[in-house]
Amino acid sequence: MALQSLQITAVVAMRARDVSRPSKEQQEAADRRPLRDEVPRRDSRRKGQGSEGSWPIVS
Repeated sequence: MALQSLQITAVVAMRARDVSRPSKEQQEAADRRPLRDEVPRRDSRRKGQGSEGSWPIVS
């Protein structure tokens, strides 16, 4: 229960916000990448494998 006594001040909150914000270069790179639903799924590009996955069945 030590976390109950944790005090988050305005300064700590502002620092956390700045640290979690991506840099301008990271944001521009993310904007250039296609969205997840715009990229074909990996398993649909594979030939000869079903959509169950790549784990072998061991009996």
